[in-house]
Amino acid sequence: MVNLAILRRFAPASVGRWIAAGALLPDVPMLLFYIWERGMLGASERHIWSRAYFDPAWQHSFDAFNSAPIFALVGLAAWAARRSGPAWLCASGLLHVLGDAFVHREDGHRHLWPVSSWRFETPVSYWDPAHHGAWGAGLETLLVFGSTLALWPAAPRAGRVALAVLCVASGSAWIAFYALGWAP
Repeated sequence: MVNLAILRRFAPASVGRWIAAGALLPDVPMLLFYIWERGMLGASERHIWSRAYFDPAWQHSFDAFNSAPIFALVGLAAWAARRSGPAWLCASGLLHVLGDAFVHREDGHRHLWPVSSWRFETPVSYWDPAHHGAWGAGLETLLVFGSTLALWPAAPRAGRVALAVLCVASGSAWIAFYALGWAP
């Protein structure tokens, strides 16, 4: 939603789905990781987030899908080939990577992979209450609400339903994790 709200000002309406896909693409390996570890292997939450997450094979997949150089190169190639959809997907992926860089503490990605293995560790976590997680997640929730307001007027009926559902989910998650103390 945030990427759509930011990039829609520069992009034609026809690439909205590409922008949405680019915003989600960096998190696809994480979703598959969780489905595999929890759903297929039955691993505990503790094992998933303290051991399996840091397995080098998983880390490489997370890093490849969160790589600014890869998104930039593929995006430039798509732009040069006049493939606007894939170019906007890559621009959105880069925006996701940029936003992620500032809200990961010890679980950050190597955003310059394969050029560098360096990890930027910020003092703010998007989830960990011990590292300002309530503030990080709160800011993300506010960005979701603001993006909803920006997107609402031009959104079709189905889009408005999706925006409303995502707002409720985002706000509910913040309340559950931080106001009610259910954070891991």
